[in-house]
This record gives sequence, structure tokens and C-alpha cells, in this order.
Amino acid sequence: MFYIVEEETKLDHLTNLAKQSAFVEVITTNSQMHSSFTDVVAVYIRPKVGSCGYIIPVDHDEGINVAKDRIYTLLNSVTTLYTLDKKSLLYHFNIQGAIDVSLLYSMTKYERLEVSSDNPTLNWYNNKYKDFKDVNKLVPISKIYENSEKIYKSVEKHLGIDIPEGFEFYNTTATNVFFLLEHPGLGIHYQPFVDTFTPKSPRNSIKDGVTYTSYNLYNSTSRPTNAFNSVNYAAIPKSEEHRKCFHPQNDVFVEFDFDGYHLRLLCEQIGYPLTDESAHKQLAKHYFGTEDISEEQYLEAKQINFQAIYGKIPEEHSDLKIFKEIQNYIDSMWSLFKENGVVFNPISGKPFTSNLKEMHPAKLMNYMMQSLETARNILILKDILRYLKDKRTKAVLYTYDAILFDFDKKEGKEVLEGIKNILEQDGKYPVKFKYSKDLVL
Repeated sequence: MFYIVEEETKLDHLTNLAKQSAFVEVITTNSQMHSSFTDVVAVYIRPKVGSCGYIIPVDHDEGINVAKDRIYTLLNSVTTLYTLDKKSLLYHFNIQGAIDVSLLYSMTKYERLEVSSDNPTLNWYNNKYKDFKDVNKLVPISKIYENSEKIYKSVEKHLGIDIPEGFEFYNTTATNVFFLLEHPGLGIHYQPFVDTFTPKSPRNSIKDGVTYTSYNLYNSTSRPTNAFNSVNYAAIPKSEEHRKCFHPQNDVFVEFDFDGYHLRLLCEQIGYPLTDESAHKQLAKHYFGTEDISEEQYLEAKQINFQAIYGKIPEEHSDLKIFKEIQNYIDSMWSLFKENGVVFNPISGKPFTSNLKEMHPAKLMNYMMQSLETARNILILKDILRYLKDKRTKAVLYTYDAILFDFDKKEGKEVLEGIKNILEQDGKYPVKFKYSKDLVL
């Protein structure tokens, strides 16, 4: 069949066709499984020139299989390579220059890209052989090709979207960070975890007593979610029943938690100085006119600060210097948004444009704060991952204002101090930590 590429002469021809621009989809052994559990069955490539795509068998009985290294060389030669999910692509082909179409769409349209890929034949095989880890090896290659063509047609019109400001930060830095963060997984007690969290299909995300997470980057604010196989890892319930399902693969879990994170991020933007004392406590002293802050006053101050961060300045404290500066920041950002139709995240360059629906000053402030938090954390995680690269201690879970580590005691407190120094950045962002043999921290 002409669309199956197996011979070297055909591979050379496809390389020439796809040289300038192409779309790639990797067909894995099972599309329902976590990417780290899968192998490559075939690779679909659709050059921008021409009227159809091509499929290269890698491990399928209906073709003369081509080595992955040969396909990697082909993909790496494409000047502009698009893919539906770059993080998934990285599990099989380390093509750093690939453009994530779903990310591109979400950064310009501020909604998720809907892809038409419903295929009765593939559905039949997935239902009949749902417990077979290599189910896609059974699907006729013509049907795999047919499905890939359908996917391409549903995204084709989005390939020409102009690359927005800040895209490279998320397409490369963020994608690599969360790709690497997924690798270690979380140690679990298998049966309690399955009984308590009820994953849709345990075999799709659990292997050798470890459950694997998956970060989704396609959100309006850029703040990732983290859910896979019906388990939400970004919002693990606080109950002991849920938390005791986890155990470290090394010796102990250590969680570092940022102090007053959003408040400190905002104060950095407006140039308002804070010390390493609790940020909420520092402002509470202004609200209540005393150095001795009670627990009740602390909690009240925390509530006031959260409201202010998201654009609701309390009237009774509006004359305080910090709230005047916060209000000026909100007003200035809103004015720029109305005049220019766009404001940018100062860390990542991410744009917030008039394509955002029903925008108002408080909502814009909310989006910016979440985006600032995410952008800074991506840079911090990048440094953390580099620091831990040759160590047994691993970062295993990111939840916005906290990072969880699976700590190896043999590496000593020096590793924890190294992590703390990276997180705090010379005391600008103080952290506190907790440790436990499970997630009851």
C-alpha cells in the first residue's frame, strides 16, 4: 500500500517531502496506558506538502518494521515539526524542537483543543482486548492510518497559528520539567490505593508498587493539572485513609511548602519589601497594630490577604501602603489590557489577550497570579531536577505552593539543605518542611 513506508528509498522520499514542515503522531502499544509503560507500534507523518500522510511500521506484523533510530533521524530533520502532545512524544522520541499543537491552541484560544479521533474499529479492539497491553499491535495498520488521518484533519487548520510570546518557555522548559517530574512515580500500598482511589484500570498507571502521574499543561492560566486514570494527584484528599496509601520508594517523604507564596510573588511585582518572617504575620501587624499576633488574628489576616491578592481590597484597610500599591498594580494591568488588548507574564512572557472571555480586573489579577506562580515554579523545578540528577532523592509531586520529595537518608541533610537553598533564593521565598513515612504530613 502506497501510504506504508518501509523501504529506504521510500523513507528518503518521505524525508524530502517532510523537510520543511510536517505533523507527527506516535502510535503506541496502548493509548490508555501511561506513556512510560508503552512502546512504539508505528509512526504517522503528514508532510505539509502533498495530499496525504504516511505510516511507518515499527513493531507491527503487517509491515516491514523500521528501526526507531531511523525514524528519529527523519523527524529530527524536519524544520517545523508539529505534534498533538509533545510531552507524550518525548517518551519515545527526544525531539526538542517539536511544536505542541495543543499547547499552541490553548495559549492563543484559551481553551482546550478538541480532537476528533473516534474510530469504531479501534474502539472495538480496545473493548474486546482491554486487558492486553499491546492491543494496538492487533489493529489493522490500515485502520491505524485511517484514524491518524482523521486526527490530522481535525487539527490541520490550527498548524498555521502564529507562535505567541512566551510559547518557547512552555513548549520547551515547562514540557521538559513536567516530563521529568513524572518519571519517578509515587510509591503505594497497592490494594489500599486501588480500593481507596478506584483508578479506572490499575494496570494503566501502576507498576511494581508505583503509581505514575501525568501533568496536563493546556490550561488558560498555564497552571497544570495532574490527573490520570481517574485519580487526581493535584488534590489528594487530606484524610488518613487516602494519605496512608502512599509510601516512599526511598526512606521518607519530605514536603517543602512556600510561605505566603502568592503574597510574596505579588509583593515582588509591586516592589514591597518582606522579610523572612511569615508574610501573613507581617501584614497582620499592620492590620491590628501589634507585634503580638494571636492565632485568630493570623487567620483573619490570611483571609484579608487572599482577598486582596485576587483584587478585593478590604475597604477598612484600603489606606495601607501595600493595598494602595496592589490597587495601583491591578488598575495599571487592567488599563494596559484595555488599551493594548494584551498583558504579559513578566517571568515567562505568556500573553493574556482579549480572546479571554468575560475578563474583568479581578479575574485578570487571578489569572496573572496563577501564571506567575507557575512560571516561577517551572524555573525552580528546572534547577531542582538538575540538582537531583545524579542523586537517589527525587522530586515526585508538584502541587502549586508545595513540592514533595522522596528522600534517601543516606544522602544526608546536605541534600535537603541544597533543595531548600534553591527553593528560597537567598531568603526571598522562605519554605518550611514536613516529613513522614506516608503522606500524612
